[in-house]
Amino acid sequence: MELSALLEPLAGTPQTTLAMGVLLLPLLAFILLYAFGKYLPRHGDWLGIGITALTFAASLYLFFETWNTATFHTRAEWFSLPTDLTAAFTAGILLDNLTVLMLVIVTFISLLVQLFSVGYMHGDPGYSRYFAYLGLFTFSMLGIVLVDNLLLLFMFWELVGFSSYLLIGFWYERPAAVAASKKAFLVNRVGDIGLLLGLFAFYTYFRTFDLEALRTLIGAGEWGNHTFMLGYTLNGQPWLLELSPLLLTLAGLGLFMGCVGKSAQFPLQVWLPDAMQGPTPVSSLIHAATMVAAGVYLVARCYAFFTVDALTVIAIIGAITALLGALAALTQYDIKAVLAFSTISQLGYMVMGMGTGAHDASLFHLTTHAFFKAALFLNAGILIHAMHRGLYRSQFHTDVDPQDIRNMGGLRKVMPFTFYTYLLAAAALVGLPLFSGFLSKDAILSGSWAWAQTMSSTQGNSLYFVVPFIGFLVVLLTAFYMGRHLWLMFFGSFRLPFDLNHLRLSLKQEVERVMLLPVVVLAIFSLGIFFSVNPLSFTGSWVMQGISLNTLTPDGALLAGRLVQAVAVQDAANQTAHLVIGALSALLGVAGIALAIRKYSSLSEEALRQEVPKGAFARLSYHHFYLDGFYHALLVKPTLLLARSLYRVDKRVIDYTLDYGSKWVVVFAKIVKWFDKWVVDGSVWLIGAGTKVLGRFGRGLQNGKVQSYYAYSLFGFILIMLYIILSNE
Repeated sequence: MELSALLEPLAGTPQTTLAMGVLLLPLLAFILLYAFGKYLPRHGDWLGIGITALTFAASLYLFFETWNTATFHTRAEWFSLPTDLTAAFTAGILLDNLTVLMLVIVTFISLLVQLFSVGYMHGDPGYSRYFAYLGLFTFSMLGIVLVDNLLLLFMFWELVGFSSYLLIGFWYERPAAVAASKKAFLVNRVGDIGLLLGLFAFYTYFRTFDLEALRTLIGAGEWGNHTFMLGYTLNGQPWLLELSPLLLTLAGLGLFMGCVGKSAQFPLQVWLPDAMQGPTPVSSLIHAATMVAAGVYLVARCYAFFTVDALTVIAIIGAITALLGALAALTQYDIKAVLAFSTISQLGYMVMGMGTGAHDASLFHLTTHAFFKAALFLNAGILIHAMHRGLYRSQFHTDVDPQDIRNMGGLRKVMPFTFYTYLLAAAALVGLPLFSGFLSKDAILSGSWAWAQTMSSTQGNSLYFVVPFIGFLVVLLTAFYMGRHLWLMFFGSFRLPFDLNHLRLSLKQEVERVMLLPVVVLAIFSLGIFFSVNPLSFTGSWVMQGISLNTLTPDGALLAGRLVQAVAVQDAANQTAHLVIGALSALLGVAGIALAIRKYSSLSEEALRQEVPKGAFARLSYHHFYLDGFYHALLVKPTLLLARSLYRVDKRVIDYTLDYGSKWVVVFAKIVKWFDKWVVDGSVWLIGAGTKVLGRFGRGLQNGKVQSYYAYSLFGFILIMLYIILSNE
């Protein structure tokens, strides 16, 4: 197999050309809004929204052109190195079912978020800059989705990190926002180091970054004697690879480290809760629907490169993250913090599904989660907006946190649209029947159960069932914290001493229509009927069928192909188990809500207002198991101490040496100057002056007068005579 043949240029098609336009339009919006936004009518919000609407329309067209119909791929040579040891570096666009699904999700959520932001960000001094940053982020995210090789993907990956840094720290005059943006940026770089190492590990052995070529090479290899063996030719030279499972596992886990950072997996999930310092629509776009899902997308796109051991580690990390996120959400009081930890937990679900071979179920949950979690965040934005409005109108000067759910209560009475849309999205998050979350969670739980059965039978260890058990436990915890969340905000009586009607935009209108429309649309898409003909069974889901491994990788080129196939066979045989898992999941959801209502409905309004975490476990949960403190003590403080020490060395040793050394250099220079002036220059001058005097004397002797010559001769003769006389004596 000749590698160069796998990287042959592929001609573009109208679909890939349109996809390039979809990619570049948000970049154009960013450039125009950043440069000229403040001079445009309405500060250019119409321009950003209009361009995003165009990208969404084009994405829909590409979706219907591609979904279950064809795959479009264009590739061109990017650059090459003058050596026979490397193949040409290529760049291209790949359109398959997964790509167009992500295109629609990203552009649709971005469009709704920008519409919502017209009302939410109205009057902000950085209004045009905000829409410019949204354009840059959308461009970066679309780049990750569209490119066909790991090197370009990494470039857009870093650009997404930079865009999130700008958006999280949008209100840069707030110290908390600045700290959160730096934290998110730095923590993500830790994961990106692993991604970069994994990326180059695969390039070292396979000599290409092209995803399709890599999948073809892996499909051509085979396992023999616990070694992965592959032979191919590069520029006519034969290459024979014999790679150990450990090496391939470490390389795969390097790629997974990118997901650990970007998708906030244990132990790098600490940046996501702080990232809520950005505007709430940003939280909806980046930290619910797109950026954090990029890590899951990366794992899905590179699924062929993970060994069985790597997938096992991924499943364990996902389960731990899902559990820790759900436990932390139990005791939070900030409305966005609850949703942030919920996001961490749901991302853990997706990663757990990837690790257990439920590739399609994880992507299905990514899709459903994008809609209902975006709806929850935007609804939270409406409530925060309303609380600010109420505090301003009532002139309530007490230091009250408008995001603290203990200060809310009874909001359903004056904000019914917000309540019902929030209720629909929350039901999807909990995973109640007839809602989208029920279908995708049920699919992940069923897949993880089949994986545990397969692994325990082949490995002879029942501990693998801990992973699906954690999945069921998280269902209960999710229902409890969302039940608590809803009860404290919408039920009981209002807990601040001013009229509840102050929260409404007006007596006749609950909220700005431009803010209400996106949440209504997203809440409607939280219903299961949009994703499966049978809203009680995931097996009929058109999404899962379109993004299954059989569709995306029809040749079955997977390093863990045998395990994935065995899990699929086991899952297909678990028809009765599917019914039990679905029923158990629904019962756990209802039980969690009931427990929350029972606990918080019995508390008085005063007790609710003054509720604080009590007990060791509650404090652990509230402080996110002190991970921030642990990292601060283990990493941040030693780093700052080292930095201060180096600063002191630089200031007191290096700078002192240079400072006083330079002074002595100046003194030495002045001495050298004096020596040069009076000794060197003086000697030269003295020689010159002596020569001049001698010259004048000699010139006086040669005056052309015979009398003078006669006198000089006589004088010389007398001197000679005196010398002879004196010598004889």
